[in-house]
Amino acid sequence: MKELTNKRLTLEDVSRFFTRRKVEVLSLLLILICALSVFTGRIGSKQALTLDNGKLQYNGYVVASKMNGQGQLTFENGDSYQGQFKNGIFHGQGTYKSASGWVYTGEFKNGYADGKGKLTTEGQAIYEGRFKQGIYQNEN
Repeated sequence: MKELTNKRLTLEDVSRFFTRRKVEVLSLLLILICALSVFTGRIGSKQALTLDNGKLQYNGYVVASKMNGQGQLTFENGDSYQGQFKNGIFHGQGTYKSASGWVYTGEFKNGYADGKGKLTTEGQAIYEGRFKQGIYQNEN
């Protein structure tokens, strides 16, 4: 019968198994796996989403599970926004059309009309110029 011995693992045993070449290949594979996991979470893909139990319909780019880039969002009441999104909110150039008839086209920042834009009301009154957090800034 073979007797079991408690052999200690030495540095020499480890260095014989892990040659420099094997360590380099393993390191490269580990770096590639880490890089892929970082980048695949940030790559945008065009998707059609139904949100808030069907109250919102989104068609556009999604990055990290948020609306990002160009897209169109349609609300249950008929309002719609077409333009740029950043982290799930209106940010950049876009057009918001309300079901009641008013339209804003211009810059958005953090979800508000902010920057240069044009608001046309239901009665066809036009406000063109600068907006700050959704409020028209009368420049007179």
